[in-house]
Amino acid sequence: PDPDGAAPEVPARRCARGDRAPRGGRFSPLDQAVYTSRVLEEDPNWGICGVGIVPSDKKMYEALASQDNLYTLVTKNSKCTQVEVIGSIVEYLYAAEASSSVINQFAKDDTRIVSLTVTEKAYMVDDSTGDLDEKHPLIVHDLENPGAPKSPIGYVVAGLRARRNLGKDPFTVLSCDNLPLNGKLTQRVCLQFAERIDPELASWIRERVRFPSSMVDRITPATTEEDVTLLKEDHGLEDAWPVCAEDYIQWVIEDNFSLGRPKWEDHGALLVEDVEPYELMKLRLLNGSHSALAYVSHLLGHRQVHHAMEDSDVSHFVADYMENITPTVPRVPGVDLSSYKKILLERFSNPNVSDQVPRIAEDGSKKFQAFVRDALEELLSEGKETKHIAGAVAGWIHYCRGVDDLGEQITINDPKADELKEMAHLTVTKGSNPFLNKFLSKDIAASEKFNADVDRFLRKVEVDGTRGLLQMLDDASCSRLPCSDISLHDEGVRIASECHALELQLAYEYLQLVAGLFATLPFGSKKGSSDPVQSGTKSPPKNNAEGPNLTEVSL
Repeated sequence: PDPDGAAPEVPARRCARGDRAPRGGRFSPLDQAVYTSRVLEEDPNWGICGVGIVPSDKKMYEALASQDNLYTLVTKNSKCTQVEVIGSIVEYLYAAEASSSVINQFAKDDTRIVSLTVTEKAYMVDDSTGDLDEKHPLIVHDLENPGAPKSPIGYVVAGLRARRNLGKDPFTVLSCDNLPLNGKLTQRVCLQFAERIDPELASWIRERVRFPSSMVDRITPATTEEDVTLLKEDHGLEDAWPVCAEDYIQWVIEDNFSLGRPKWEDHGALLVEDVEPYELMKLRLLNGSHSALAYVSHLLGHRQVHHAMEDSDVSHFVADYMENITPTVPRVPGVDLSSYKKILLERFSNPNVSDQVPRIAEDGSKKFQAFVRDALEELLSEGKETKHIAGAVAGWIHYCRGVDDLGEQITINDPKADELKEMAHLTVTKGSNPFLNKFLSKDIAASEKFNADVDRFLRKVEVDGTRGLLQMLDDASCSRLPCSDISLHDEGVRIASECHALELQLAYEYLQLVAGLFATLPFGSKKGSSDPVQSGTKSPPKNNAEGPNLTEVSL
């Protein structure tokens, strides 16, 4: 990598294929490609064959073909930008024009890992059951035409079927997407698909194929024309499809591979027995908070995440949402959750990354299922606080009504867009219960308190706008200042108080005490003493300022 503006060195193309990576959405095979590119410096026996499945992948296919399958990784922190040419992709296939070629690649001896990095909806799962959606048009097609699939799951099963028929050992199926326990989910839907076309194949997959889970933690916004232009002007690189990302990265992988793997751990990846704690931390704190942020920010008129985070009402809401959800995050080896949450807020605020609010707001019906539902059910079952989660859901519902607080129309990009809009408008007369029942769960809809909170917050948005809701939640919050006491030593006198709902007032009055404006007497002193809590001094006012995806789907 070269942070000084000079064109980076182009890597030698000496890798052999060992990894097939299909994609089916707007995620990036970035992480696996980057780690594998670095592995090649010591071990040239691995390489990646990318596979594009959806129509929008054709642009990527053409771009990579024109530049020898090289692409530029543009890494951005808040102060500088680094560029690095990634050379681990040795071939890229566009499945719509080469379906049989993709399956043939999967059947080759040197294909050892098929990795999937797809959007939540690409698994074709029925949200009500968690099983394969056999009524989905692509699944219907693939069940009728298993030799010419169109879906990621159809391609994986077709590849495994070809290996079984040739008497070869199966490749490992590595899931690299934003779903909890993604390896187990991939195994389940692959087995259900295989059972429908060939029960003996399903038995072979069950006994022979490994489906490790993984967790990738990196914000990768969509690449813009401005990124392409700046790359050429500042670094002398013409790249039709660069990948832009933040400088933070964490890749945690379940170490369960049948035909070997690159030594990714030598370059920073973490290979573990159990990925779940890392997944839950990332999905519930990063992805869930992203969704909470997206809808209220869009309603307020923000279109870039760092601009939304400059709005104190939004940033306070996001921080409080994280505190609401934290009780559901398990202990993660080697991770301090308080530090992780602080770093997340800094990452969201990075102006150099400039992630897009509309991108994060896409596919809410899938994201709330994956990032919010289970955590919310856990909190409700234990009788814990869910106020800011209810605020996030109210923001989502109001967003789905299709108009922001400035009167601008909202385009809802979601596979259930029409249903969402219809049910969101129904909440005006029927309340939130039908919406919660349809798009979250029956258990959540059965919570009278949660229903009441969502309904109350929706009314607040209707009367006072989204900012009114955020300020109401902020006034009721006490989670951002974790102090247990405020103390002052003056002539041996100590003032101490539990810092709960009055913490902001106490902190402000504490400064007044230091300035000598009040007598420093203990709380609970004799009648008539100058108790700061009773002084009636107001709190200080708040500031109300307002990529391309080289997705490693070895499919």
